[in-house]
Amino acid sequence: MHAAQYEACYEKPEAMVQIEVSQETFDVEVNDQLVAASYRTADVERVLLSLLDEAARLERERSARMAASHPAASASEAEGSSRSAAGLQQQRFSANAKEPAPPAARTIVFLAAPPGAGKSTLAAVLERLAQSQPGMPRVQAVGMDGFHHTNAYLDRHTLDCPDGKPVSLRSIKGAPETFDVEGFALALHETRVSSDPVQWPAYSRVAHDVVADGPIVSAPIVIVEGNYLLLDEGPWRGLAELCDLSIFVEADEAMLRERLVARKVRGGLSRTEAERFFEQSDGKNVRRVLAHRRPADITMTLDSSGRMRRLEATPALAFFDIDGTLTWAREGEADIDAAPTDAVRIALENFVACGNLAVLCTGRPLCNVPPALKTLPFAGMVTLAGGHVELDGEVVRDVGMPSDVVELLVSCCEQARVPAYFESSSRGVVLAWPGVFSLFDTFGEFSERVGIEELRGVLAGIDVGKVVFDSEHIERLTTMAPAITERCSVCNIGDGLYEVTVPGITKFDGMRSVWSALRERGVRIGTVYGFGDSENDWSMLSAVDVAVAMGNALPAVRASADYVTDPVWDDGVATALEAFGLV
Repeated sequence: MHAAQYEACYEKPEAMVQIEVSQETFDVEVNDQLVAASYRTADVERVLLSLLDEAARLERERSARMAASHPAASASEAEGSSRSAAGLQQQRFSANAKEPAPPAARTIVFLAAPPGAGKSTLAAVLERLAQSQPGMPRVQAVGMDGFHHTNAYLDRHTLDCPDGKPVSLRSIKGAPETFDVEGFALALHETRVSSDPVQWPAYSRVAHDVVADGPIVSAPIVIVEGNYLLLDEGPWRGLAELCDLSIFVEADEAMLRERLVARKVRGGLSRTEAERFFEQSDGKNVRRVLAHRRPADITMTLDSSGRMRRLEATPALAFFDIDGTLTWAREGEADIDAAPTDAVRIALENFVACGNLAVLCTGRPLCNVPPALKTLPFAGMVTLAGGHVELDGEVVRDVGMPSDVVELLVSCCEQARVPAYFESSSRGVVLAWPGVFSLFDTFGEFSERVGIEELRGVLAGIDVGKVVFDSEHIERLTTMAPAITERCSVCNIGDGLYEVTVPGITKFDGMRSVWSALRERGVRIGTVYGFGDSENDWSMLSAVDVAVAMGNALPAVRASADYVTDPVWDDGVATALEAFGLV
C-alpha cells in the first residue's frame, strides 16, 4: 500500500468505546484531614513504586553497612542513640562541620516541592503504598511544618527588606525566614543517627501554631516533605548532607497559582481575596522555590491533569508499536515481511547500545511479529494487544478473552456472515465466507482460513486474545449486538481495521507486566517513552512520560501526544530518538 493510501485509512471514525485512564484512590490523612487522593494507575506503578524501590534499595545498603561495620561504628551509633532531644538542642548545626558523620540508623528521603504541588498528599500516599508492597521496609511520612517558629517568636522578630523597612515575620509566615532551620537540622540529625523513636513537633491547623507533641518517628525509612528542603540559600543548603535521597516535584507556576487560589476559595475567601493572598504570600514562595533550589537526585513533573513524570533521561525505557510506527505495508510486500527503514533500525540499535531498554508493544500476536523485528535488540515484547508479554524470553503474562465473549462474537459473525480474524499468542485464524470479500484476503500470511463450523473446533483449543474486523462490518455488528460495546473495547487500528478486546487486555495492561517484572529483577529505569499511531495505542501513550505520535497517526492520537514526529515512511522513530538525545 502506498503512503497516500495508507494515510487515507487513518481518516476513519473515532473509536466507538473510549479507553478510560485507570485510577487508584488512597484514603490518607493530610494536615489532620481525611483525603481521598487519586493517582493514575500508570503513575502509581511507573513512578511512585519506583521512588519506593529506590528508598528501599538505599535502606538495604544502609542496613548491610551497619551489619558489617566496625565495633567503633556501632559504639558511635549507640552514643548517637543515647542523645536526648534536649541535649541536641544545645548543639550547633554547621554545614561545614569537619567531624566524621556517625553511621546512619535510618534512611532519610527529602520530598521537596513548591506550595500547591501536593507534596503532603504524595508523601502520605507513599507511606500507605509501601504498606501494600511485600518485602518493603516500613515507611513513615513527616512534614517540616512543625519547625515553623512559634507565633510569639514571629511577633517579636522582623526581617530587613531591600527598601530598608523592617517587616514583621508574622506578616510573611510560611516564608523560609519564618522557620527554625537550626532546630529542624538537629531533629533531622537525631532521626538519622538514632535507632530510637524520635518525637517531632507539629503544626496545628486549629491553633495555627506549633505544638510540641507531634509525630513519633520510628520507621527505618522516613520521607520528609516540605517546600524548602532543597532551597539553595543560607542555612537551608546545609540540610542536603542529612538526607540519603532527594526528590523534587516541578510544576508550572500558572497551574500552582490556580490550585492555591482555589484552595483559599474553598477555605472561605473570595476569588479576589484569594488572588491577592497569592501575590502577597504564596506566589513569592512558589517563585523562590522554583528559582533557587539545589539539584535533586530524582526530579518529577506534575501537569495540570495530575499526571506525574520522572525526568531522568537514562536508562530510558521505550515501548514501540509495530504497524504504522516501526513498519508499514509497502505495495507488493507481504505483511509478515515488513521491516523498519535502515535509519530506524540503526537508531534502535544505538538506543539500546546506550544502555536503554526497548520493548515491542503491538496488537499483533507473537506468531505474526515480522522476523525483521525479532532480530533487533528488544528486551521484551508486549503482543496480542497486551494479552501476551515476554521479557528476556520469559513469559510474564498470557491471558485471553472470556469464552462467553468469544462465543458472542462468533455467533454475531455467523448471523451477519461477517469475516473476522481471531488471534491467540501462537495462532491466527481467519473466518472466511464464500463470496464475501475482506481485507484479510489481501494478507498473504493468513494462510489458515476456515469456515464457521471449523472455527468453533479451532477456538476450543486456543485462548483468543483479540478479534479483528473490517471497518465496513464493525458498525453493523455492534448495532446488531450492543453487548459487544458493553463488554468489549473497540478500537480503530487504521488500515481499514477495527480491533475488539476486553478490559484487562490492553497495551497498558501488558506494560504493567513489564514494569512489575523489571521491579522484581531490580532493574532501575528513567524516563518512559511510548511510540504509536492508532487508537489501540492510547492506553500505552497515556501511561508514559513522553507520548510520541507518528506523523501518520490518527488525528486524535496526534492531538493528545507530547511530541509528533515524522511519518513512519520518513524514519519517524529515528527522528524522535535523535530529538530526545537518546541515540
